[in-house]
Amino acid sequence: MLDMSNNDYNFPVEMQPIYDRFGNTIPEQRCVMRTDTNEVLGVHGSRYQIVQHDDVVSSLMDALKTANISQDYTTKFTVAEGGRKLRGEILFNDLTVQPKVGDYVKFRISFFNSYDASWAFSQAADGLRLFCLNGCTTPEHAAVSRFKHTQSINIEGSATKMMMGLDTFMTQPDRWRRWMATPVTTDMAETFFKATVAKAYTQQQAGKTNEKQLERLLSIYGTEADNLGGNKWALYNCLTYWASHTSDLKNPEVARRNREDAITKAMQHKLWGEMA
Repeated sequence: MLDMSNNDYNFPVEMQPIYDRFGNTIPEQRCVMRTDTNEVLGVHGSRYQIVQHDDVVSSLMDALKTANISQDYTTKFTVAEGGRKLRGEILFNDLTVQPKVGDYVKFRISFFNSYDASWAFSQAADGLRLFCLNGCTTPEHAAVSRFKHTQSINIEGSATKMMMGLDTFMTQPDRWRRWMATPVTTDMAETFFKATVAKAYTQQQAGKTNEKQLERLLSIYGTEADNLGGNKWALYNCLTYWASHTSDLKNPEVARRNREDAITKAMQHKLWGEMA
């Protein structure tokens, strides 16, 4: 069931030397060249190890076939910035849990790679909530692997680990049900946003609040609270809605990845833990 409609990740790349203006090789430096367009996708030191997008996708599809956990799945593979970045998802349509009746979450495997070293090679098994198809992003994934391109990377082993995350995923509803029973007021949500995802980090605004982002998050939380009640589950789904709705931004895939990382950090903040 491999969806080839977005299969623009499979293009030829190779490591090539870098030369100075006199034609001499620059020591300790190499580049990733996209050979079908002769475009340089990244410049790196000698320790950089290339991990090809096609190898990442192939390893996961091979592991999926070996694991034989489901035959009902859909795939999506997208690249950004001329192929420098890859994001992929495998969504299992028949592997679902219900935190509450009618509120389904599907098992999902997400993976990332880059040729410019902006994204580490990483894979994660988690859930995708079906109420509005916003991704469920938590700091406690069912399984996760993350490697810099200067490390020894076992792509096949990492892919196999993702397939083993299903057991952990199937136990997640207990946590989500606890969140449904945890009251969260609008004031509590605002305090949490100001300390985490709505915090301004620019040099000019250090320690201040991104008011536009805060207003947007509070609006999303209000909608989620109307649907799910004023609780931690609604706050969680507010965050994942915000992370997954980036289509109107200049670089949607990059923005989505950055927001997902921000959510992971936010859910490690003491304020999140105090809402119990």
